[in-house]
Amino acid sequence: MVVVAITAAFSLLVGLGFSFAGAWLVLPFAGLEVLAIAYAFYYIHCHAGDYESITIEGDSLTIEKHDYKYDSRTVFNRYWAGVLVRELPCGDHSLFLRSHGKEVEFGRHLMNDDQRLLLAEQLKKRVGVIT
Repeated sequence: MVVVAITAAFSLLVGLGFSFAGAWLVLPFAGLEVLAIAYAFYYIHCHAGDYESITIEGDSLTIEKHDYKYDSRTVFNRYWAGVLVRELPCGDHSLFLRSHGKEVEFGRHLMNDDQRLLLAEQLKKRVGVIT
């Protein structure tokens, strides 16, 4: 809040200076700049706690997701779960965990393509096969 307030005060002060000098059109753009910065900070604050996690304990594989206002928790039997990697038209890959007709996508927003492929290989070694 302090950073936004300082940035807003400075921007509006400069805008007022230019408007008093006759360039009044600078002031609305200074206001738009302050709104854009405030929204960016608000968005970052809302999504700072987003996460996805996979936990393998005994016979269960648990997938937890937290995204701002949305929480989900899916539990699969580890030995019945499958790892599915699909290639997207853009060349990237998407990672899905599935069991009994239910699919959960993992790592779409919080991982890059190389990380998804590496995780898929690691998961294939730990799920679907009785050790």
